[in-house]
Amino acid sequence: MNFKGLTTAFTAGALALSLAFTSVNPVNEPIEAQASEQQEDYSATKFVYSYDGSLNVRKAANVKSAKVQTLKNGKKVRLTAKKVIGNTTWVYGTANGKKGWMNASYLTETKKVSADTSNVISYGERFLGTPYVWGGTRPGGFDCSGFTGYVYKNTLGKSLPRTSGAQYSASKKISKDAAQPGDLVFFSGNGRSITHVAIYAGNNRLLHAAGKQVKYSNLYDGYWNKRIVGFGTFR
Repeated sequence: MNFKGLTTAFTAGALALSLAFTSVNPVNEPIEAQASEQQEDYSATKFVYSYDGSLNVRKAANVKSAKVQTLKNGKKVRLTAKKVIGNTTWVYGTANGKKGWMNASYLTETKKVSADTSNVISYGERFLGTPYVWGGTRPGGFDCSGFTGYVYKNTLGKSLPRTSGAQYSASKKISKDAAQPGDLVFFSGNGRSITHVAIYAGNNRLLHAAGKQVKYSNLYDGYWNKRIVGFGTFR
């Protein structure tokens, strides 16, 4: 075969290989990415369990999709399908007679959250940005235990001891797995005694008076994770 014939054969072979690949993966997307977004049958009954007390149901498995409805914590959902998009698992189900897609991270196997404990979070959020004031027990300024005491008194009608150490002593000790939004998390800054208390908001979030103001923090960030003593409840 001469040089021209060899070149023609090589070109034809390359074209055939390209066409074969395109027919298998016509839009040139990674095969793994395509497979991860395939919908699967999935049968389960779960309950809404979100740190802010609610979960949006959407028409499509996308945070920008239109909302069908918003479900409160503790609401039962019957699920029939799921799909994984990126790092998020979406599930399709029915609640209140309406169907849609939900982020599976905010659903749990058992009903964990009562209306009262959900109210602890929603009420406490009213004070986000309130200044931290040492000894403060009112909306003009809170310290950590003043904040938890005020929120509990005005949502659950419970009078908590004044200090974080006394609240820890009076609480029923529970594991993190048993903790519900509205329970308390206790910390030690000196390794000897309780020096801080926060409201557990679910999904590893803390609602507390810390630093300069009432704010949300991540339970497992570098500072708080090293100082956790345990969880307590007054349920």
